[in-house]
Amino acid sequence: MTEVFHSSQPLGEATRNVGTLFLNNLERYGAMPAFAERVRGEYRTWSWSGLAGDILKVSLFLQETGLKQGDRIAFVSANSYNRLITEMAAMAAGYVAVPIFGGYSRELTSELLAFSEVRMLVTDVPLKMAELPPAALPSLVLLISNLEQVLSLYADPASKSALTMMDRWRAVDPADVAMMMYTSGTSNAPKGVLLTHANLMTQQRALDLLWKLKPGMRFLCYLPWHHSFGGLFERFCALHSGGCLAIDDSFGKNIDRLFRNFAEIKPNVYFSVPKIYQEIVSRVLTSKECENIFFSPDLEFVFTAAAPLPLSISAIFKTKGVPVVEGWGLTETSPCCTLTPRSVERQSGVVGFPIPAVEIKLGDDNEILVRGPNVMKGYFKQPEATAAVLDAEGWFKTGDVGEFTENGLKIVSRKDRMFKLSNGEKVFPAVIEDNIKSRCKFIKHAYVFGKGQTNPYLLVFPNSELIAAEAVHPLDESVCEHPCDLRHFSRCLGACLEKVNHAAGAKFEIIKKAVIVAREPSIENNELTPSFKLISKTIEEKYRKYIRALEENKPGELPDDGYIVDVEKITEKG
Repeated sequence: MTEVFHSSQPLGEATRNVGTLFLNNLERYGAMPAFAERVRGEYRTWSWSGLAGDILKVSLFLQETGLKQGDRIAFVSANSYNRLITEMAAMAAGYVAVPIFGGYSRELTSELLAFSEVRMLVTDVPLKMAELPPAALPSLVLLISNLEQVLSLYADPASKSALTMMDRWRAVDPADVAMMMYTSGTSNAPKGVLLTHANLMTQQRALDLLWKLKPGMRFLCYLPWHHSFGGLFERFCALHSGGCLAIDDSFGKNIDRLFRNFAEIKPNVYFSVPKIYQEIVSRVLTSKECENIFFSPDLEFVFTAAAPLPLSISAIFKTKGVPVVEGWGLTETSPCCTLTPRSVERQSGVVGFPIPAVEIKLGDDNEILVRGPNVMKGYFKQPEATAAVLDAEGWFKTGDVGEFTENGLKIVSRKDRMFKLSNGEKVFPAVIEDNIKSRCKFIKHAYVFGKGQTNPYLLVFPNSELIAAEAVHPLDESVCEHPCDLRHFSRCLGACLEKVNHAAGAKFEIIKKAVIVAREPSIENNELTPSFKLISKTIEEKYRKYIRALEENKPGELPDDGYIVDVEKITEKG
């Protein structure tokens, strides 16, 4: 019989639905801060009573547009107060929020809007939306910039119509769909994941039990709300716990602004992805001011997900006494399934234990299967795709390959990224990538390839900011030599890869050659997902010349910004 792993802690009663969340917090926290955003250069703060009142007003407005319960409303907008109250108003009133990434191409945006069959579009990029084919746009369009006018129409939150709307909020069935969130699409086209109020609220109940966050804790948020990490996990964690969610208008792109916002908000909890932590640490190691800003006495712990955080980076947090918590999950699981305890030291690839009410077991080929109240209702208009991943007993096939260790679940690889070498041996790229990135903080992204080859090869995208740093900081306890440029880095990487090869579990996993690419993949070029994970299909296409130079042993065809690392030659010299 297959062993099932689960938490021994019972879940208990979860909040009924999204609307009840705000009614509860209105009663409990009233005048306490709930949200903060820069307005004309200064942070403005809204209380829980102000936030809940504005959400109520927008629900009344949406009702008067003629929308029916269950209708879908698309959101193509950056994180903002107006976006928050509109999206929460939609879900609270029984409509379905459909967040869509604003950086998608015109073609993909049109396809998703049409496929979603939305009745209304809420946007802060009207000119971009105007470029879409008219057939892709719904008849109702609300501009974020017009929301102040909407709010002014409903001055009395204690009116009879407002009280009736509150009753409507309370009556929404927990099994009703609250959100249709598209997957990030690392290997396939995005799919519309149907998430219920119960999916979202049971997730937050589990976090309450594990983290026991105190009301009033400050969160600084740049993670985009069209993605599960920001839109589900971080955003609802702050709201459900009675915290104050502050918008970081750096949006993960302007690190100077991120530090400015960090200095002003002084978050107690910080959520981010490895790419941004790498950039933060690059600043911390080169600036005492940045070190003091980020590692303020108010910072209690940081959370990382989406990809493994290099141990060389988390070691710096350990030195400063700030716990690093890691989790694992997917959009289809609302999103969190496992968490590492704050008291346990991180290990590469280990993502902790099941949260309350979530069960995990291993299926064929050690694919991780998940069952619990966090598992989606299904994919929108894709019954065959739903049936392929959800069985009759409620087990969801995650597509991730894993193994259980005494320290928790360890993620081995995505099942669809596994490839075979010429001798038939299976290679799980993520294992090799994580081993390499864990050793070297000068690597921002690593991509293993080599289907049909005798050994796997490696594409490396360097951490240029850290390489350009002039001095080694006392916080950096690693024994790595600091490379002064990419040519120096190519020699140093070869020596590092030789050590990784020596520790490899099997000879066929040894990296004999790698190529450093002197550029950084971007979301805008569809090379990264919104959570900064490499999109395999795009990387294989856009970096085909680099890949071919290794696979066909044609170094002369390597583009000028590529540096080949021949590990075998380094080993022979060594």
